[in-house]
Amino acid sequence: MRVAQMPRVSRTLVLVAIACGVAAAVLSVYVAINPFIPEDAAIERDVQSTQWGPLALTFPVFSWIGDAKGAVLEAIIFAAILVFNRRAWVIAAGAALTGAWYALLAHLIVRPRPTTAQVLQVTEHPGASSYPSGHTMFIVTVTVVLMLCFGHRFLPRWALGIGWALTVLIVIANGISRIYTGAHWPSDVAGGILIASAWLSFWVSLGWVSRRALHRDN
Repeated sequence: MRVAQMPRVSRTLVLVAIACGVAAAVLSVYVAINPFIPEDAAIERDVQSTQWGPLALTFPVFSWIGDAKGAVLEAIIFAAILVFNRRAWVIAAGAALTGAWYALLAHLIVRPRPTTAQVLQVTEHPGASSYPSGHTMFIVTVTVVLMLCFGHRFLPRWALGIGWALTVLIVIANGISRIYTGAHWPSDVAGGILIASAWLSFWVSLGWVSRRALHRDN
């Protein structure tokens, strides 16, 4: 991608950041006022009553990857970026601030997690506030960073669409997993996606940041 194309990319990302940020703000206020949303429970029961086939094999992975193990994975990815695409380190450093957004909102909005009286099953019992989904924010952040720092640097142009499609599929699989285990409400997952997407879009919209990821030498 030529440097001349960067302003158009940046404007698009700003619009995405604004749209996701506004949607996240509205959802966050609504959840703060209405900790229990009947539609959440109905969707959750539908998800839990569905047989997900091979997709269900990924659910334990998404449950396992949270907490300290996620921090270790982030450190490994950051080290790999320093070795293989050092100029993109600023992208990963800024993207990691989604963790700060999670910590802030989880303390501001203390939402109870689903219980067995409200949904069909609860097989995972995290201790923190339910909103937003930290696992979801982490998965969005990690997959986007991998695509920006490695995909746009090393994948052929024709494979970029496949890489981003795979990113979306991983985020969706994680979201289903968090709902299926009863660890989160669907709105927790939606909030996590919107918050992470808003911040990442804004961060990469900055020209001096995006040039490190989107500029290609060939």
